[in-house]
Amino acid sequence: MQYLYEKRAKMVGNIDKGLLWLLNVHDDWIHDQYGESHIYYGTIYSSKGPFHPLSTTITGYFQDSDSSRWLKVKNGVARIHDENNQTAWKGQIDDFLKVTFKTGVYKSITNRSLLLNTHHYSSKTVSK
Repeated sequence: MQYLYEKRAKMVGNIDKGLLWLLNVHDDWIHDQYGESHIYYGTIYSSKGPFHPLSTTITGYFQDSDSSRWLKVKNGVARIHDENNQTAWKGQIDDFLKVTFKTGVYKSITNRSLLLNTHHYSSKTVSK
């Protein structure tokens, strides 16, 4: 069986929940008939590696076919709003990418009390 990096899918969820779940494009969503759901058709792109063609627990990015907007998906679930209550949909996939640099700063500590985390030791007692 050939594993995939992208596939047609849909993101579905109840309006009140604030979450969307990834489904295969041909799978039924019981709330389709009630009109109280968000349903977005598009393509899911894996950011972690290949996945089974029927998998719905994919981590990656979903692009809506109608608006061409992007949504970040983790294990098949996406939030409609971020932690600041702003829309989680982005106009470009580049908006999700962050570049950070880690640099190491090394300090030399010569004072023994600083090395011992300000603990002073004697042969009889330990005091702070």
